[in-house]
Amino acid sequence: MDEKLVATCQMFLVPATILFAALAVATTEALKTLLCIVGVLVSTAWLYRLYRWTGLSDADQHTAFALAYIFFAAATIAAVVHFRLWHKEWKGRGWTGFLDSLK
Repeated sequence: MDEKLVATCQMFLVPATILFAALAVATTEALKTLLCIVGVLVSTAWLYRLYRWTGLSDADQHTAFALAYIFFAAATIAAVVHFRLWHKEWKGRGWTGFLDSLK
């Protein structure tokens, strides 16, 4: 595997791992939602970097995209699930309920 590609994937895998660990210990749905959104942003940056990369072999390209898309899908699904759970906490209570759910 290309050494630059390995370094690039590590550059994105480390924050992804930290975000999933933080998600595991987060105590509120608001914080979990925020962490998932950051995960979606990190994975989007990772995918953008891979799309702009030229000169990769097919095997390297498929492996890198598989890793990036797995994280993107996991972060997106988790963001939707945690947002829906967070929304249940303040649904029907208006702006005050929303602000209370952030505590």
